[in-house]
Amino acid sequence: MISRCFVNELDLSGMAVDVALRRYQAHFRLPGEAQKIERLVEAFARRYCVCNTDFVQRLRTQDTIFVLAFAIIMLNTDLHTPNLKPEARMSLDDFVRNLRGIDDCGDIDRDMLAGIYDRVKASEFRPGSDHVTQVMKVQATIVGKKPHLALPHRRLVCYCRLYEIPDIHKKERPGVHQREVFLFNDLLVITKIFSKKKSSVTYTFRQSFPLCGMLVNLFSVPHYPFGIRLSRRVDGRRLATFNARNEHDRCKFAEDLRESIAEMDEMEAMRIEAELNRGKGRNTGNAARNVMENRDSGVADVEIDHQQCMDHVHVHGVVVPPPPSCPAPAAPSRLSQNPPPTSIIKRNVLSNSLVDINDPVALAAERLQRRGSVGSLDSGMSVSFQHGSRTALASSPRHPPDQRSPGRLFGGIFPGRQRKLSASGVLDTKQGPVAKSTEV
Repeated sequence: MISRCFVNELDLSGMAVDVALRRYQAHFRLPGEAQKIERLVEAFARRYCVCNTDFVQRLRTQDTIFVLAFAIIMLNTDLHTPNLKPEARMSLDDFVRNLRGIDDCGDIDRDMLAGIYDRVKASEFRPGSDHVTQVMKVQATIVGKKPHLALPHRRLVCYCRLYEIPDIHKKERPGVHQREVFLFNDLLVITKIFSKKKSSVTYTFRQSFPLCGMLVNLFSVPHYPFGIRLSRRVDGRRLATFNARNEHDRCKFAEDLRESIAEMDEMEAMRIEAELNRGKGRNTGNAARNVMENRDSGVADVEIDHQQCMDHVHVHGVVVPPPPSCPAPAAPSRLSQNPPPTSIIKRNVLSNSLVDINDPVALAAERLQRRGSVGSLDSGMSVSFQHGSRTALASSPRHPPDQRSPGRLFGGIFPGRQRKLSASGVLDTKQGPVAKSTEV
């Protein structure tokens, strides 16, 4: 949508396809992704057909402009890639051959294609100059371990030559510790001249400081009358101390630096405010989501019957105290003499329980303690599996012990070889070690 609105502001009337595409591409840098290039070329082809209706009417389909524009971009890449050998580059015949039948199985005029090829070969498609172009030029002149400077939001504010002061109370020779300072809108880069030639100058990277939270103080001492001190607002730590050549340089540099610092502080405050607002919105959404998720934990809600929560419950002669979760019964109200109706647990509520609903003993034990499971997904369950197992064992009816011999305990299930008895009636252990059995 943005590309369509942008291209509608361009007048491409009376231009050749490659000339119009060159003007269109000068406003931005082509991305490396093919899908993004396709969308940009599609917007260009639509606008070119609107501005050049006479030329488009001679074609069989309007899609020809889209295919031709894409082929021109590929031709520009092939002809001006530095890593490609000259003999491997696309020739005019190759360019014409690749475009055969693009006009709805028809061919485009060869003379027009030859003109496009010559113009693209003579001049590479380049984006127009902007604020990043100047930053890229500065970055190319700095050597050493430097930060990446060419960013879309960064622009060069000014350049100034200053002299670094190691000690304000010690006099240095004039011109010692000369520094070339590049002030960007968000960064201060300090360099030193590495080599100076007639055609170019190379700088060595020394250090850099972000402008956010920086303080600028001007001072004057006998040895350095045009002093500039840079420090941090948070802890007051001194970053660097310079001396300018004259009062004009000091005032101009300090003014630009303070203006850039104020701009960065304002942008940082806006960023923090936006982050806080985004965090509040995220917390509100998470709280609402947690309420909806925790509303149903996967276990059916069971109303507590205060009449059934007695002080002690007798299960097969065993006195079981009521669970801690069972509240104390409320005193009967004077306004009502009838007892409150008891809640009845329906069968479908505990349909997946291991407790038989028809067993009154198991039902009483179920009222005392909520069911637990080792693989349960309920994060709100506080009942441990071991405690539930002990309660189930305590509440289960006790059967008389089996009077059968240990050897015949699992004889009906796992038939095996009978152990022989010795002449004295003692179990013969020569057949092998006796396996230890676990009481069930």
